[in-house]
Amino acid sequence: MEKKLLQNTLWIFNHPNPETIPSYYVSGLMPAHFMNIKKIIFLENHNPHSLIDKFKPKCIIISKAFSLKISELVEIARKKGIIVISIFDDWVFENKNRTKLNLPIAKNSDYIITKTIYADEEIQTNTGIKSKIIPDPIRFQTSKVIKNITLPLKLCWFGMHTNHKTILNELTNLDNTNLKIELSIISNYFEDFVKSLNKMKLKNINIKFKIWNKKSNLDIIESDIVLLPYPKDNKRLVKSSNRIIDSLNLGRFTILSKVKQFKEFEKFTFFGNLSDGLYWIMDNKEKSYEITTLGQKYVNANYSIDSVCIKWFNLFDEIKERI
Repeated sequence: MEKKLLQNTLWIFNHPNPETIPSYYVSGLMPAHFMNIKKIIFLENHNPHSLIDKFKPKCIIISKAFSLKISELVEIARKKGIIVISIFDDWVFENKNRTKLNLPIAKNSDYIITKTIYADEEIQTNTGIKSKIIPDPIRFQTSKVIKNITLPLKLCWFGMHTNHKTILNELTNLDNTNLKIELSIISNYFEDFVKSLNKMKLKNINIKFKIWNKKSNLDIIESDIVLLPYPKDNKRLVKSSNRIIDSLNLGRFTILSKVKQFKEFEKFTFFGNLSDGLYWIMDNKEKSYEITTLGQKYVNANYSIDSVCIKWFNLFDEIKERI
């Protein structure tokens, strides 16, 4: 029954190039491929009735919405008795435009998926709707844990351009450590970043920009240490842990801001101020290797695609009892 249900499920992506969006890739394309679920791109000019009539699904999974057309599809599906599962990434209710998109979808969904406890709490507090927590999986092949950390320090930061300010805000303090630093920024849309950088007078940091791509793991492992600064705000409170698990899986020592949503990773990272983390590593190289090794084992045990899809399979077991 479960296999038949999977065969009659559609995974809906509301973007013409879903593989270019990290959240789509890790929380949608990867599990859909692993579970052999049919993937569909549904855009503003598409007809929801035609989609449903053509495929006659028993269940649809909605990845992050970018247009109001998705709420129309969900409402029609619900009226036809189709099970609707909706995935919500980074839903902060202070963002009125995002709430305008998400709220009608949430109200017409049978199940809501979030990535973390705090994302679940945010939705529950604002809507009264409880979600099921299914985290993002590791996206890259495991790499050997870094052991010999030397000067100049080889650091990297990777992420979406919308998060550039998080690392820009740390550069002056990092420069003031007086440690020689080679910093790779692995991302996209660097124009504003460069403008901000040009206003700084950094003496100890040499920055290289690298375009994010499907093989960016090869760029990440050219560095020894990953910097992951997280401001204590609502926007970051509901973020996935995907960059943390990727960093540990790639065997990089990880310096992670001390934020409550990622306390799970405290004993596998330097959990605190980024500059303090650099000093700590230089004084504790063997310990750095030990905790990174433990962290890699932990994320491989808990965030592999197999582990994450077990949670999806459990959800489908629950669904099949309803239909």
